[in-house]
Amino acid sequence: MFNTPVKCLVPGGGHIVSGYDARIYALMLSATTFVLNFTLIQPIFSLFLTSRGITVVQLGILLSIQSFIPLIIRIPLSGVVVKVGRLRSMIIGLFVSGVASVIFIYAQTYTHFLLAIAVNSITASSFNQTAMSTVSDAAPSERQGDAMGRYLTFLGLGMLIGPAVCSRLVGSLGYTGLFWLSAIVPLFGIALLIFMAPTNIKEREATSREKPLISTVDSMKMILGNRNVLLLSYCRASFSAAQSLFLALFSIYAVQQLGFSESVVAMLFTVRGFANMLSRYPAGSISDRIGRRPLMLGAYGFLVVSFFMIAYTKSVLMLGIALGLYGLCWGTRAVSEWAFLTDLVEPEIKTISISYLASVFSLGSTLGSVASGILTLYLPYSTIFLIGAALNLGTIPAILAMRKDS
Repeated sequence: MFNTPVKCLVPGGGHIVSGYDARIYALMLSATTFVLNFTLIQPIFSLFLTSRGITVVQLGILLSIQSFIPLIIRIPLSGVVVKVGRLRSMIIGLFVSGVASVIFIYAQTYTHFLLAIAVNSITASSFNQTAMSTVSDAAPSERQGDAMGRYLTFLGLGMLIGPAVCSRLVGSLGYTGLFWLSAIVPLFGIALLIFMAPTNIKEREATSREKPLISTVDSMKMILGNRNVLLLSYCRASFSAAQSLFLALFSIYAVQQLGFSESVVAMLFTVRGFANMLSRYPAGSISDRIGRRPLMLGAYGFLVVSFFMIAYTKSVLMLGIALGLYGLCWGTRAVSEWAFLTDLVEPEIKTISISYLASVFSLGSTLGSVASGILTLYLPYSTIFLIGAALNLGTIPAILAMRKDS
């Protein structure tokens, strides 16, 4: 995939081979199955819970817990991943995600759903940053944007396929059938990791040690001492809070107030996912040439526009345009932010830095999810979506305050 050849360990074989183009892509494809596990049911998730007797306020609490658990365990899990090994941890994560889908199927009470959310949150706490760090390690420093763009395109593929399949099959399979399908998908990712995934030399050296060279505490001091990382953290928290408002409420709003069918809602999510995927690879290459901050400014600026459109428009066509714009901005923002992070931190603390920034995203998601349920008691949905626009608007001064990319 990259010009610089890198050695890798064949899982199960114990020997080293050179040049792992197909194996890196297999790793990325396993990440697609990780995303598919939740995007298959994401368009109908809120509707599924409310159909089981969960109130909108309880829904907000459940979604906040789903974000809060990764927030508190993601960084400690980074140390566990070093000891267990990246490959094993990713396989475990995919397996747990499938189990969580099955628990949702049989959940009947609020307590049952709490258990399902807790189990599901475990896989969300480690898989993505482990896979992303592995891909980043494979790329030279001057091509981090390209590497992040490629990897995140595979995540975007899952964000496209999941809602599209949901739209096509929700009528025939129903909510329960979609959850069964989401439980099966991670098995394909596990097979890819067992038979195809690379393990680079740096990981083999790290897993052979009793503990990492730089402690978690020292790593966090280095991360939090970087002004640009702190500003980047604010941007991610604001975006994730706004996105949580959207994810918790849009399906309910579209079905109950606009009169759309579940299939139409899932198709709108598909438009968002397609635009998201489409933007990611070009964003990576472009950011390598012109820098991360110009793309971040554009992405957050147009996110404000998309949230305004979501709040005020009621036609399927205009909402499709709004969600398409949302997806383009989402993908561009994600690639630019992750590539910017790899510019800012030392290679030795890259994995924990990724865990930290993912935890910041979880913090914003937790706050946004809690707010989503409470705000519906006092405000109309359109006003809540405008709050999402304001959250994204607040990131513009922070991006302007960032220093140069490196």
